[in-house]
Amino acid sequence: MSIRNGESNQMNAMTDVEAVHRLARTLEDAEAKRLGVRLNEARNSLARRLRTSPGTLENIRRLRTKVVPSWLMNRIRAEFVSVLQTEILRLEHEINTAQQIGMDHRDDDLQAAQAQIVAAKEILRTAR
Repeated sequence: MSIRNGESNQMNAMTDVEAVHRLARTLEDAEAKRLGVRLNEARNSLARRLRTSPGTLENIRRLRTKVVPSWLMNRIRAEFVSVLQTEILRLEHEINTAQQIGMDHRDDDLQAAQAQIVAAKEILRTAR
């Protein structure tokens, strides 16, 4: 019985590491794009907000860590949710502005923004 629990715990740890890897990578890439800086600079900025070291984030990105502390996992998830919510607000503002200037609702850019909002909201729904 204890062997199965041990295997289960290992699987959970690996799944958690992979999930945090995807979230952290997405956050770093988005931060670099948003600020228009290189990945290392974005990692430093993100690490300060998460209250961890840039090296820790680099290790997570390169899958060089076997366990991610729950406090860090929670902060990364919270930051990811915050970034998604901010992106949703930005897209909604762009849509409202486009509609106010008379842009057709069938415009490709407008439809793409609406599709991104739907996708972001779906990610938020599953992330909670």
